[in-house]
Amino acid sequence: MLRLCRNRALLSIFRSITMSWRQYSSNTRVVEIRRAHIPLWQIVLVLAAQFVILGVTVDLAQAEEPPAGRTLSPCRVAPPAALGGIRKPSPESKKAYTFILAATSLRFTGAYDRAIEQIDQAIKLDPANPAFYGARAAARAANYQLSEAIEDLDHGISLDPSSSVAFIERGKIYTTMGEYRRAIGDFDEAIKLYPRNASGYLARSYVYLDTREYDRAMENIHQSIKLDPLCPTGFYVRGVAYDLKGQRDRAKAEYDRAIELDPDPGNAFAFVRRAQSHQGKRDYDRAIQDLDQALKLEPRNTRALNNRCFVRALVGAFDKALADCNDALQVRPREATVLDSRAFVLFKKGLLDEALAGYDAALRINARRAVSFYGRGLVKRRKGDIAGSEADIAMALAISPSVADFVALYGID
Repeated sequence: MLRLCRNRALLSIFRSITMSWRQYSSNTRVVEIRRAHIPLWQIVLVLAAQFVILGVTVDLAQAEEPPAGRTLSPCRVAPPAALGGIRKPSPESKKAYTFILAATSLRFTGAYDRAIEQIDQAIKLDPANPAFYGARAAARAANYQLSEAIEDLDHGISLDPSSSVAFIERGKIYTTMGEYRRAIGDFDEAIKLYPRNASGYLARSYVYLDTREYDRAMENIHQSIKLDPLCPTGFYVRGVAYDLKGQRDRAKAEYDRAIELDPDPGNAFAFVRRAQSHQGKRDYDRAIQDLDQALKLEPRNTRALNNRCFVRALVGAFDKALADCNDALQVRPREATVLDSRAFVLFKKGLLDEALAGYDAALRINARRAVSFYGRGLVKRRKGDIAGSEADIAMALAISPSVADFVALYGID
């Protein structure tokens, strides 16, 4: 495993700033430098502006490169060739990045509207920079302005059609929207542009998981792991796929491998990731322990709060679960994932009217959220509204044919 020292990490930051015009990469989550002794706020304010513009998870925890070439992976910074063409920096683009840095900070506090305003200013200064449209797309997608995010990525791709990363990001939004054919087309193009594309194969597998084509999903996951056998994310997703296929022992082995690849998490991102694998194993105590550690490092980490809310609900700690979801909503009031988790807690507590209102709130923000339709259907069934229940569950299955399988993994009915 690569052990990044402080000086090397600082040099990486310096290079990322001076070459910011070519570093538009990946995810709405915080970039992870596991062994670098750098405060998280510096990563958020500096590296995130360069490596978190388009939305793919970037993780240097397992950053040892496979021997055969550079891989575009969920667990490493994107290779320059996968990002598209190189633009010569201009005075306008340098000024514009001041607004991008401000927007990045705002995005991580959930202030998406203000972040978009900052990126608008950057685009006014340098309207031909595809990275800025990717940045605005990421903010808009996080704010559930999915159609507007697609428009931004369309424009960014028109400015630079050679970016594999941009096609992956657009494909992910299409997946969220349930536009699976378009998503597959984008992932196909991303892989064509950059064949060593572990990220593209894994993203394509999510579509096949949603559409309940588990064997096709597995083919893509296998290829992703083959390209990057050090990335925990691939093994976690393969564990989920085996779980959905009913192969519990094989699923557990995949979760174990993902955990082995995260032996000593160095920040909140890694603890949250490892907690997912413990959750997949149904080892809820260890999942909560990892989420506790994540929240010690980042008390306002909404993903950690939401995940702990859900896991605590699974073990019957409903009041603590509600407190977690409420804390997450204080940070991001319009986060449909958290509203869904909170509704699930209320359902488990037997507060059916409040649960119904919670699912309604989640669906007002994301009207294509299959699991929220399914959850609302269960609430309606418990309330005796059989016709309403059947309609909601049918809608959930139309959006994502595998949603019932996902729900069944945790014995929810």
